[in-house]
Amino acid sequence: MEDEQIIMLMEHRDERALDALREKYGKSCRSIAYRFAGDMLDADEIVNDTLYQAWRAIPPAHPENLSAFLSAITRRNAVNRYKMNHAQKRGGESAQALALDELADCLPSGQNVERRTEERALSEALNRFLRTLSPEMRAFMIERYVHLHSVREIAEAFHCTESKVKITLMRARKKLRKALEQEEWL
Repeated sequence: MEDEQIIMLMEHRDERALDALREKYGKSCRSIAYRFAGDMLDADEIVNDTLYQAWRAIPPAHPENLSAFLSAITRRNAVNRYKMNHAQKRGGESAQALALDELADCLPSGQNVERRTEERALSEALNRFLRTLSPEMRAFMIERYVHLHSVREIAEAFHCTESKVKITLMRARKKLRKALEQEEWL
């Protein structure tokens, strides 16, 4: 089923839309959730939360890219679950936390009254930045910071050394910081 058809079903509150979402996007959402949670039961719960939140958000939202919309909801739910499960008193840092921490000094704080507007504007700024990168650098950034793949996994997927991936990501983060400073995000 096409995305527009799924969205139309959701706008008409037809529960077949949830089945269509689960069939079309369930696997990719579960993959994102599992990278954070590290547990299939938690990942399944995160996916269920994602579908519920998408159901509540559409309408009024009418996403242009349903896949990106669901991925964003899944990541937000997974991060929240991760934070809950890995609070300092419960344990230490994981590979996922380290990947997110690498970006911490490149992104502004979200503690503002106009948070949603700023998030949308920041998202646009990040997309503009990604379009300026070489295809390889952009792919590395997306694999690392969106899909949360390890440096080793990226190196294997792109048939290069881990050192090349690390250096490319470091250069990309420096460029990101400079770009966000120029747009006065930092």
